Amino acid sequence: MPIDLSDLDESYQSSESGYAGALPSGIYKARLISAEVSYSKNNNRQVKWFFEGEMPSGELGHTMKFSPLLNKGFAYLKDDLRILGITLGHLNEIHDILRDLVGSVILIEIQDDISTGFHKVDFLKKLSGPKK
Repeated sequence: MPIDLSDLDESYQSSESGYAGALPSGIYKARLISAEVSYSKNNNRQVKWFFEGEMPSGELGHTMKFSPLLNKGFAYLKDDLRILGITLGHLNEIHDILRDLVGSVILIEIQDDISTGFHKVDFLKKLSGPKK
């Protein structure tokens, strides 16, 4: 006999898709909350960007972007940094740059497909620098 799930119906019907507080697919003016060099689950170095933006409901939502620090990912990272008005002479300069970017408002586009787990965040334009 199948397991009865009827007691979960009300919660299921009222929940939104995606994780709670996630910005859905769309274009947003998002504030950079944090950015740091970290390690991925596979122990690869990456830049982890964390954004906050206003959802269509008016509530604040969040999203993350991961920029792998691998040869095949450098072209994408350089493009993102170019959009932010940054050129690095040496990759180690990124630590200070990321810290200085926190608080910036960036126009981003989010593309999500919950059925496949696809999540992409593209930088479109830097709108303002951090508030000091």
